[in-house]
Amino acid sequence: MKITILYASQTGNTEAAAEYIQDGILARYPFIQVKLADVREDVEISFLEQSDAVIFGSPVYFTSMGWEMKKWFDNSFRIDLHGKLGAAFVTAQSAAGGTDTAIMEMLRHMLAKGMLVFSGTDPKSAQKFQLGAVGLGKDIEQYAEQFEAFGACVAQKAVQLFGK
Repeated sequence: MKITILYASQTGNTEAAAEYIQDGILARYPFIQVKLADVREDVEISFLEQSDAVIFGSPVYFTSMGWEMKKWFDNSFRIDLHGKLGAAFVTAQSAAGGTDTAIMEMLRHMLAKGMLVFSGTDPKSAQKFQLGAVGLGKDIEQYAEQFEAFGACVAQKAVQLFGK
C-alpha cells in the first residue's frame, strides 16, 4: 500500500505538519510506503498514481489554499487520481483565517478528480478535525499529536477500503 502526502509550504509549517502525518501513518502501519512530495519540486507521478490515498496540505491564504497547491491542481488534469482516498490539512496563523474554506476548496478539487473524500475522523478524533486537520500559529509542534492521529486515521481508512 502507498500513500502520498502532497503539500505546499512557505514557512515550513505545512512541511512539518506533513512530516507529523507521515509519522502517524508509519507508527501504526509500518508496512505502508509513504512519500512526502512538495508541489514546488518534481513530484514522482508514478508513485502518486500508484498511491491508494493522497493527503493534500497547504497554508491558508485569504481563506483559500495557497497558490502553489491551486496551480498544481490546475495543471494536474492528466494525473489519474480517480477512486483514490483523499484527505486535506492546512496550517494557518489564526482560526479565523478561513481554514475550513481552504480545506473545502481542496476537497472540491479532489471530488472533481473522482477521488473518495475523507475527513480523517474516527470516534476519538471527531472534535479535533471535522473536515481535515488544522494547525495554527507559528509553533506547529503543539499540533504534532493531532497531525499524527490524522495520518493514522487516513491510513486506517485506506487499509479498510483497499485492504492491501
